[in-house]
Formats: sequence, C-alpha cells, structure tokens
Amino acid sequence: MISIASQSASGSKIEHRVVLGAATAVAVVALLAFTSTSARAEGVDAAALWAKNCKLCHGADGKKVNEKMGVKDLTSPEKKATLTRAKAIDSMKVGVKVGDKEVMKPYAEKLSAAEIEALADYTMALK
Repeated sequence: MISIASQSASGSKIEHRVVLGAATAVAVVALLAFTSTSARAEGVDAAALWAKNCKLCHGADGKKVNEKMGVKDLTSPEKKATLTRAKAIDSMKVGVKVGDKEVMKPYAEKLSAAEIEALADYTMALK
C-alpha cells in the first residue's frame, strides 16, 4: 500500500492510500527495468558507433541494400513492420545467418551491452 499526502484548498492535510494489484506491480517493475535499460545506453554516441561498425554494410542512413549479402533497407515499411528492438539487439549480439551463410557478424565481443542497446535504439529510429 502506498500513502500519498496532499493539501486541500483549505490547507488541511489529506492522505490518499493506493493499493497496487499484482498486474500494476508487474507493470511498475517492467517500467523500472525499461528505464534502467535506457539509462545504461545514455552517454553512448550511437551515431559514431553506427559510422564505425554499421555504415559499411547498412549505409549512413540504414537504406543501403545489398541483395547478394542479404542487407535490407532498415527504413523500409516492410522491415520496420518486423524489426523490434529485441530482435535488433539479438542480431547485433549473435549475428545473422541466412541458412548456413553468416550475413552479419556478431558484435557481442566487440561492443558492450550499453553500446549494443544504443545502436538498437539508433536503428529503430532510422527513417
């Protein structure tokens, strides 16, 4: 139970008590986890990381397409409809294979978790 004190217009103190249900508590915990994940990515220069690690294959703006290598336009409506932040993070961590062919190398050993998260956010924001 959470108690919140406030003052009424007449100056008297009013105490409000809120009981959180299980679903609300889970939502609050999830929000706090998301907030801490976003906070870890702060301070990382995602644009510089993109230029150093991603630009060669994906282009400066994510629009580069190389069918032979399996590189897709990351800004296309079709790709935006299927790409999630979690999928972007996973692709960066473990790489991407099409059949037995590795089309994107893994970056888990080259980039920190915060850098990968920042790049995933950067990727999701491409237009």
